[in-house]
Amino acid sequence: MDSDGSTGGVRVRLRDGTLVALRPIRPADEPLMVAFHGGVSPRSVYQRYFHLRTLEQRITQTRLALACKVDPAVGLAIVAEHRDADGHATVVALGRLTRTDPEGSAEVALLVMDRWHGLGLGSAIMQALVAAAREFGLTRLYGDMLADNDAMRAVVRRAGFVIRAVPGDAVVLRAELALA
Repeated sequence: MDSDGSTGGVRVRLRDGTLVALRPIRPADEPLMVAFHGGVSPRSVYQRYFHLRTLEQRITQTRLALACKVDPAVGLAIVAEHRDADGHATVVALGRLTRTDPEGSAEVALLVMDRWHGLGLGSAIMQALVAAAREFGLTRLYGDMLADNDAMRAVVRRAGFVIRAVPGDAVVLRAELALA
């Protein structure tokens, strides 16, 4: 990773050599987020939200306005932005960290556009979320995932999370990382 002053983030080289910028989400990203959600399959949506949400539900103006404006007291959202040879920007992944209690816990969540799966993007965003959590002084991160989400299990394991079964739920696993 290296600094990318033009985007306010860092540049990351993916496994295939492609460069993307990881940066905080901003209100001006609403149109990019519409295109992003258009590139996410129903399976990926289900794995992220644990139920199906239509594209129309995911791209309402109200929902996107809320998603693109994050209160730093509550958390942060990081997007991975790719620029093509003509300079056209595309958001290809989104990671979110949301504080859940005053004791220092936060939930993490991640969604990668399908054609960008398998390139190390999820791991790069997770590393950025963990680093941000440390900067915020958080003591614990956690995230729930479906038990059959092999890619997410690999991402959280690489980031040092411990994965456990959720009591009373045969299909959901919880990943936890102590930061203290």
